[in-house]
Amino acid sequence: MTTFSKTRYTPQAMQNWGFDDTFKVPTAEPLGYDGVNLTRNQADAVAVKITVVGSVTYLAIAAPGTPQATAKWQVKKIDETTGTVITFANGDSNFDNVATDLTALTYS
Repeated sequence: MTTFSKTRYTPQAMQNWGFDDTFKVPTAEPLGYDGVNLTRNQADAVAVKITVVGSVTYLAIAAPGTPQATAKWQVKKIDETTGTVITFANGDSNFDNVATDLTALTYS
């Protein structure tokens, strides 16, 4: 049996805080985990690097201020040569790639 620690707030109080009065729906704040830190996911609060080679677009995203040589980037390849095919660096969507040369990574 798992024992949970007690919080100072009731479940009802926490659910009330997560209710959007404008749209009348329950909400939850999206969080991201990069293997080290838990951070808020905000669409406008990311670093982005884009490389275009012909009909292939490479897109990398990371937390603001992340150096391109640090392995904390999520990188995807969007190939529009024949239709649209999206693949991720190293075959996964983890934030564990460098963004110095997006074309040099392995995608699957």
